[in-house]
Amino acid sequence: MVRIGRNTVKIALRQDGSLDCYRMYVIARYHFSGRSGLFSFDELCDVLHQHYGYRSLHKRPGNNRKDFYRKWYPALSGSVFFRQAPDGRLVTISERKLLVKYSGNTKSGWFQVPPQYLMSKGEFFDFCVGIMVAGNKFRCNNNIARQFNCTKRRIQTATSRNNKSGIVRKQYNYINDISGTYKEIERFRAALFNDHKISSPRPFRRDSKWVLRLNAPNSYHCFVLSGVKGDRAQPTEQKVRKKEKCWFEPINGKKHTQLDLFKPEIHKNWIFNTSEYTMGDYICAHSTIL
Repeated sequence: MVRIGRNTVKIALRQDGSLDCYRMYVIARYHFSGRSGLFSFDELCDVLHQHYGYRSLHKRPGNNRKDFYRKWYPALSGSVFFRQAPDGRLVTISERKLLVKYSGNTKSGWFQVPPQYLMSKGEFFDFCVGIMVAGNKFRCNNNIARQFNCTKRRIQTATSRNNKSGIVRKQYNYINDISGTYKEIERFRAALFNDHKISSPRPFRRDSKWVLRLNAPNSYHCFVLSGVKGDRAQPTEQKVRKKEKCWFEPINGKKHTQLDLFKPEIHKNWIFNTSEYTMGDYICAHSTIL
């Protein structure tokens, strides 16, 4: 079983600045764990050529192993995930040691990654984005893009691909605010867009009234490995606990259990927690003028 952890992804982004060395670390851990993570660079090239589509790393004349060695050996030997053995071979550092050294504890959410996602840098990046956004929280694309040092559009592409593949399900969140007639809601939407450039979804009919809906950051849900041996899967959260400083509240005030998180609904409605966040705060935060 190939697995990656949320906290180890954070370590890779914080210490190495990218996921390239971490992807090689996951591959090396999977194939060389039987020998305590010790391997030579030629053995790594054999694994990459045989299982991960690196066609130029064959053993015949004309291979690209020398250029690959010059590019990757300094990167891997200088990464926080590897250390050099006395004979020049590389050793993968245990995940527990990494978590203790860089996170201060050994807690991490573990996710099983399909082997085909290790064959492509782009798909591995998408999977790492998926496990970083997974959980019962509102996720802002700008914050995730800043963490991964990429554009907001790249994060949107990753979350869209994960949602289509079913690995990490996307939930669209909407804030229900004022109610009235259809024309009144449309007039207010037009004012929001003309005055503040804030776009909003079409009016929603609820309890024989039309309701203004505003866009909120999305939420993402997936299964996480748990248990002593890491072979049991469960939703990422047990219950949604009401926090004192939460900006939004469920419209019906109902707490969601584990199974509720995986219902086929693709959107959820919220209301403002007026003691912490109001419509005025929303406009100030998203207006292009204020």
